[in-house]
Amino acid sequence: GAGVGGVGEAGERCTIVGAGDVHGGERRPLRNVQLMPHPCVVTTRDGPDLDGVASAIAYAELLAALGTPSTTVITGQPDAEARFVLAQFGVSPQAEAPAVFAGVVLVDISALEGLPEFVVPREVIEVIDHRSHDVPCHIFENAHVDVDAVGAAATMVFERFRRAGMSPTRESAWLLQAAIQSNTQRLRGSITTDRDVEAVVALQALTPISQASIEGQFHARRVEILDDVDAAVRRESKTFRHDGGSFSVSQLECIGALELLPEIEGLAIGERGMVNLVDPFVPAS
Repeated sequence: GAGVGGVGEAGERCTIVGAGDVHGGERRPLRNVQLMPHPCVVTTRDGPDLDGVASAIAYAELLAALGTPSTTVITGQPDAEARFVLAQFGVSPQAEAPAVFAGVVLVDISALEGLPEFVVPREVIEVIDHRSHDVPCHIFENAHVDVDAVGAAATMVFERFRRAGMSPTRESAWLLQAAIQSNTQRLRGSITTDRDVEAVVALQALTPISQASIEGQFHARRVEILDDVDAAVRRESKTFRHDGGSFSVSQLECIGALELLPEIEGLAIGERGMVNLVDPFVPAS
């Protein structure tokens, strides 16, 4: 089994033996996990977006290359944008966890809400996320937790490839790049950091993807939102806790987002709910 390290505050690392070795402040992937011969499962939230899917696939690839048998498991149907990008390569991630596995690695999720049913918090050995709405070290007390303020979990995964002196495969490079573009609204959103930009530049050098492809994934997202705006608002809703009471925010990002305003105004969002509409192809004013 794994020895449990200290429990820290949100954003700190809760390390375990063989997971997430940290030297000189650097974040490194799992290496030589002592729970062999069973694989680690790398997963994300149930019914994930492109960032979760891309990060899970690419990180499992990196762990395997570093000698830790790993498999990607994606539960629930990925959103339309993720399905569009996966279809470029005919990729269909495994939908069920193996009967026996060494531990779970979570990417693009650091809370209980949205967790796949097969995931037991004490079996989580690593968490990689770019935002924290809870206290992940307290939830996943046996895990090495890395929550960092960047635009996408995909950026953090790519940085792990670079620190390992490795490059992702063409498919993973494409997925990671598409995910960063998606999460940061084509590097124009307020959450975009220099690290996200640097990751996209490096990934583009490895595997160029066209503007038409980027537009295609955003169009797929638009079609899904227009098909059922109410469901999209509920799907994208995130709850934030505040001294004055909890409130929810949904952000719909798609081409022609402002065209959704009449429909949004007709929804029963509640007094403590808010919907942001963002068009990634319109420069912010």
